[in-house]
Amino acid sequence: MNHPTIPTLIDQAISAHQRCDPARMTALLKEVLALDPENADALYLLGMNASRLNRPDLAVNLISKAIALKPNNPYYHFNLAACLTTLGQTAAAAANLRQTIALKPDLAEAHVNLGNLLQGNRDHEAALACYRQALGINPALTVAHYNWGVILQESGDHAGALERFDAALRCDPESATAHLGRAASLLKTGRMTEGWEEYAWRFRLPNHAPRLCPVPRWDGSDPAGLRIYLYTEQGFGDALMFARFAPRLKALGATVLLECRPELHRLLAASALADQVSARSLDDGAPPPFDYDRHLPLLCLPRLLGITLENLPDHSVPYLTPPAARIQAWAARLGPKTGLRIGLSWSGNPEAVVNRDRACTLQDLLPLTTLPGVTCYSLQKGTPAAQLTAEWQQRHAILPLADALDDFTETAAALCQLDLLISTDTAIVHLAGGLGVPVWTLLHTACEWRWLESGHTSPWYPAMRLFRQPVLGDWSSVVEQVRASLDELRPGHSLA
Repeated sequence: MNHPTIPTLIDQAISAHQRCDPARMTALLKEVLALDPENADALYLLGMNASRLNRPDLAVNLISKAIALKPNNPYYHFNLAACLTTLGQTAAAAANLRQTIALKPDLAEAHVNLGNLLQGNRDHEAALACYRQALGINPALTVAHYNWGVILQESGDHAGALERFDAALRCDPESATAHLGRAASLLKTGRMTEGWEEYAWRFRLPNHAPRLCPVPRWDGSDPAGLRIYLYTEQGFGDALMFARFAPRLKALGATVLLECRPELHRLLAASALADQVSARSLDDGAPPPFDYDRHLPLLCLPRLLGITLENLPDHSVPYLTPPAARIQAWAARLGPKTGLRIGLSWSGNPEAVVNRDRACTLQDLLPLTTLPGVTCYSLQKGTPAAQLTAEWQQRHAILPLADALDDFTETAAALCQLDLLISTDTAIVHLAGGLGVPVWTLLHTACEWRWLESGHTSPWYPAMRLFRQPVLGDWSSVVEQVRASLDELRPGHSLA
């Protein structure tokens, strides 16, 4: 019996790869390497198999060996770059993409991937050049139009961004990311009705499917007499921001059954926003502890209620109310008030990609701690709280409160004893805003749609002032503005 030739084995391995049969693929390629230990194609394909099996480190090793044997294959460099990107080795990835382009200038995806790396490094002009090059090769490349739109969006050119997102949708009308790009620009420019419609495309994103329930979603029809199950989605800030709309549903005659994460449960229950409030952890698959006629994700309410900038300010703030006993406990904990009490928070979840631009550091806020007649309290939670060392507490007279902030109820009660919160864009600004506590929010240049394009006030929170970066990363100018505003405060002046 004749042994299969190396080309036959390679073809069979590729077929196994296409069938998602990694074990068979590996066995075939090992046969090839037994016959020819320096077969570059076999090493490359083993690397691709390792990448599919979530072993990018092994994939880099194997594909690099293939490149050493056959350095002029553009696809080797292209896929090595993908594995290096997964490992966070972006400089090496970019070098391999440039080599790919040198070997095969008409590979549009290589231009896109290089543009993505440059965009991640904030080299927007170079990234745009890559996307233009890619579209010159393939005008129907949805991702290139979309990424171009994101750069324009972050620079404040929302008209241009919408043109790019529309171009992406002409290539792929079902692109959820392009629809959501449109949503962000529409909402940020105040076009709420259109924006909410596009925002509904978030449920088409991977791992963001809506909850499966045995009854229909509420569709905006007359809710009177219906038991409607609302559940929070996304982050804590979103839940706190949109919980205000549950009472509107109650006012229309519905019985509102609100579900939230455990950290929010005590606060939302005490605030009487719904007829019943239950808690569910992220990994809890049990059905809710009540019967219901319709269900709805909380962030769908603005679309169905027809919320616009014109009807948003409805005097519903404050709509969050911590238990009176907790407020009294925090009054006793902080003692008699002397001077101005200011809370500080400087970072959200450091694992979140968006936090890179949103967060500042405690060092950035230190000029605020030297003002006479001001007592500063740190409400920062998580690993960024470690920036407040014992030495800094003593040197800068910042009092830490985070250890006692077990959930949002405790944080809310503590905020009620402060005159002002100064924070970057994290959940705590929504908490303070919903409580009606004065809050000064520090925003980076490409801040979220909810803060709109410009201005120093927020339609969502009457007691909030917005302080915006002049250029990305310039927190010192923002803090200077805040310090100047604090200096100007006199008895009788409003903090909002």
